[in-house]
Amino acid sequence: MLVDGGVMMQSRDRLRVFAVIASSESGGAERVIASLFKGLDRDRFEVWVACHGTGPMVQEYQRFATRVWPLPLADVFNVRSAIRLSRLMRATRCDIVHTQLWTADVLGVLASKLARVPVAIANVQGPYFLPIGVIGLRRARREVLSRIFRGIYWCFDGIIAASEFIRDDLIRRPGIRIPSDRVKVIHNALDFQRIERFLAARPNKGEVRGDRGFPLIVTVANFFAIKGHEWLIRGIPRVLRRFPRARFVFVGDGQTRRAMEALVISMGLSDQVVFTGSLANPFELINGSDIFVLPSVSEGLGIAILEAQALGKPVVATRVGGIPEVVEDGETGLLVPPRDPEALADAICTLLENPSRAQAMGERGRRTAQDRFSAETMVRAVERLYLDVAFRKDVIRG
Repeated sequence: MLVDGGVMMQSRDRLRVFAVIASSESGGAERVIASLFKGLDRDRFEVWVACHGTGPMVQEYQRFATRVWPLPLADVFNVRSAIRLSRLMRATRCDIVHTQLWTADVLGVLASKLARVPVAIANVQGPYFLPIGVIGLRRARREVLSRIFRGIYWCFDGIIAASEFIRDDLIRRPGIRIPSDRVKVIHNALDFQRIERFLAARPNKGEVRGDRGFPLIVTVANFFAIKGHEWLIRGIPRVLRRFPRARFVFVGDGQTRRAMEALVISMGLSDQVVFTGSLANPFELINGSDIFVLPSVSEGLGIAILEAQALGKPVVATRVGGIPEVVEDGETGLLVPPRDPEALADAICTLLENPSRAQAMGERGRRTAQDRFSAETMVRAVERLYLDVAFRKDVIRG
């Protein structure tokens, strides 16, 4: 079978891809990998998945994978998981191992070496191990990891960076660095068909803020210090002074959720703030909002921002990491400095006070997301990478 300008599969029609992802919760990285593997050409590629836990994304993984195995993949020292992965890789006779999230990168590439899988590719989603939100010995440990975590990527045949910012972080941060020619930027992207199906089916197509009676601000981000929830919460009273009926919804779960809930209670904001926990599909909440906010201290790209833009929502976010690659300040949203509650609050109020401007930003954001961040573009780029690396490693021949 000839593919991509005369490249021929050596022993069978399809390359076998074994995906290892260290989560089954409904985070951005998880939704990206689901969009990626769902879009792969089924005539060229077959996919198996090993994931951590039995969260809401397991069912989504099952839609595109031949089989899904939930395994304990959160601990890089779990030798049993590496051995189990290697056995599954041998049993599936896979050609490519594709990993996502750092513990999966470690366990997945070690298992691939044990199983003698010819190709291993890592998909790096963020600037891992920045010393943010930790103190004392934990901070010292994080600072050490910040310098050495990239050593594992020397074991991979290819590295995908989800943004230009992540690529720069991999090759420039002090400590072990990755050669620039080993890293390829393939932006995270969205399954717009899924967005369109949702919009076509939504019952309240004409809902606006006036129908609801209060402004609604939504944040979708799992609870880790790097996501900056604290700074948005501390800015809420400033918003309420100008919009006393405003309500804030936080979607996600994670390490800092209890601390953030306690902060909301201590500030007397319980009537204005809702924590939903993790949701498999946050589209309904995003679509019903007036503004989407992401207050991250650092961010690889921000898949939740893309989802909000695809739904036509104006964005308030921080000017960090890969976010400026997605949000054009003043055009598709407003960017503010990180850790600045007053700036976050003022940007939210600016858009609430100017609904026509907010709507125009949302419409421009939707067009930008469709033009630059479609799942089809991402999938075709990953397919080309698979074929290029497989050709170099003699998995396929010309």
